[in-house]
Parts: sequence; structure tokens; C-alpha cells
Amino acid sequence: MIEIDGSMGEGGGQVLRSALSLSCLTGQGFHIYNIRKNRSKSGLMRQHLMAVQAASRIAAANVVGDRLGSPELSFLPDSITPGEYSFDIGTAGSATLVLQTVIPPLLAARKASRVTVTGGTHVPFSPSWNYFEEIFWPSIVRLGVRGETVAHSFGFYPKGGGRIGCLVEPAEVLAPCLVRERGRLTRLRIVSAVGNLPRHIAERQLQAALAGLKGRLERGLPMEMETREVSILGQGTFIFIKGEYEHAVAGFTGLGERGKPAEAVGAEAASEFLEHHESGEPIDPHLADQLVLYLVRGTGSSFFRTSRVTRHLATNLLVAGRFLKLSCHLEGREGGPGGVTITPHR
Repeated sequence: MIEIDGSMGEGGGQVLRSALSLSCLTGQGFHIYNIRKNRSKSGLMRQHLMAVQAASRIAAANVVGDRLGSPELSFLPDSITPGEYSFDIGTAGSATLVLQTVIPPLLAARKASRVTVTGGTHVPFSPSWNYFEEIFWPSIVRLGVRGETVAHSFGFYPKGGGRIGCLVEPAEVLAPCLVRERGRLTRLRIVSAVGNLPRHIAERQLQAALAGLKGRLERGLPMEMETREVSILGQGTFIFIKGEYEHAVAGFTGLGERGKPAEAVGAEAASEFLEHHESGEPIDPHLADQLVLYLVRGTGSSFFRTSRVTRHLATNLLVAGRFLKLSCHLEGREGGPGGVTITPHR
């Protein structure tokens, strides 16, 4: 069993989720302790427990410690079984993070699989569905992943109830990633949405984002803007900004919350986008760490530059090195731009 200290790196749920993915993929068991030690409420929360249960089902794993609040877990996988899977988190826990846990191992299955997850689709500290569908999924498709995504409904904090999924086809090998430059910004897309709230809130979010971007982007840039009303349990809002460059895409999500003005939601999303855009780098800080579990299976050496080196990125590189023979090099300091080199050793 590979021993993993859950307080390593960012010390949150990502250590566990990445270990689950890589364990199923490689067939190596692991024991993790100090689960989410660096969080105010440590141990397995509902969302993390569902990731464990999802990984356990697809790999027929032997698991010890899979209970709410558990600070440690032992996970011993068997072979990966393709099929139709449905997982219900039961809360507004992130459905996209559960999906991201099972996609890498299902790529190694013999046949295609379809996975549906019910939970939160636009919740804090996780990829929104818009980001998953428009940034993450196209990025792994370029590496050789095949399949499709579907959103049946959205779910916000605290009600949840969103239902999303994807079809994952087998992929024996994945291509490496070489992204040094992004080229010019060719299009900007902004979606501002409300659920069970007045539409003018979405319009205010959009106007605040546009005000924040005014004068900071190229003149004549093609822009697509949309305000939407979505059907959800409870209430909620979000705004999503997508930048399409010649050689890259980047996305940023702002989430509404009770007592937070719509103007603040739009302004924050615009500020995050501008921070990335003005760095001149191609890969946004969220995608950088999400690519790691795919590049470690690449047919050659990968290199990309990111606008911000994060602790999540460093953590995923550390966890991947526990399960696979790799050479990894991370340039740059945390919080600033940097480059990542990943070379799998077969």
C-alpha cells in the first residue's frame, strides 16, 4: 500500500481524489491519513465520500474507513469495469469533482461508460458546469479523450439537485501537451444566469463584468453575451467568462450568495479573467492542475505555461509521482506565472 499524508500540499480533498483516480488507473492500493487536515472541518465530507464510493464501484475496490468524518482510508482496487453508473451526492457537494475522479480510470476500461452525478453544479471551490463543459472537457479531448457531456439540470448551494454526466470512451494512449504561447484573444463569451430570482440580477452581473473589462481588451474583439434564467432547486446566480485564444481557452466563474451584490459577482469574475489575460500565459490556473492526471499518461513529454502556479498544481504533481514513474519540473513561484514539464517513464 502506498502511504499518503493527506495534509501534503494543499491538504484538502484533491489529495484524496487524485489518489483515487491514480489507484484505479494503476491497480495500486493506498492508505491515506490526515484526510483534509488543512481544512476547518477535516475528514471525509459527503462529497469526498461519494468520490470514494464512485471509485470503489468502478474498480470493485476493497475499502476501509469510508464513512463521514473519517480521517483515514485504505483503498485496494481490482480491475476497472465499464458500464452505466449513477451517483447521488445527496447534498450540494460538487458533482463535477466526482466526475473528474472517475474519468481518468474509465479511459483505461475495455468499453465505453456513461456516468451521471447528482449534486452541486455551481458551488464554491470547484469547477462550475460551464467550466467543465467549455474549458476542461475540450482540453482533454485535444489530448485524445473521446465522449460527450450532458447537463440535465443545475444545482446550487445549499440545495444541490443538479444532474450532469458524461460518456467516456476508452483511450489506450493520450497525446502530450505542448502549449508555450496562447496567441491573440479571438473571442469573449459571457453567460450570466439566475435561478428563481429576478432576471435583472443576471443583467446587473453582466453589466458589472463589462464595466470591469472596459478599456482592458483589444478594440473590436468579438463578444457573445447572454443572460439566462435556469430551473433549479432553491435560488442562485452565476456568471461565466470564457476567453478563446488562438492556441488556448480560459474560463472564470463568479457565484452569487446571499447578501452579496450582483455587481460584486460580475466584477470579481472580470477581475480574475483580467489577471489571467494580462499575464500573457496560455493555461489558466484551474486547468493547469486538472491536466496533470492526463499528461502523466501521455505518449511523450508535456510542457505548458500557466498564468498562476497554485498549490493544487504542485499537489497533483506530488500525488502523481507516488503512483507513476515520472520526471516533473515546476518553474515559478506559487502565486506567479510558471511552466510545467511532465515526462512519463514507461
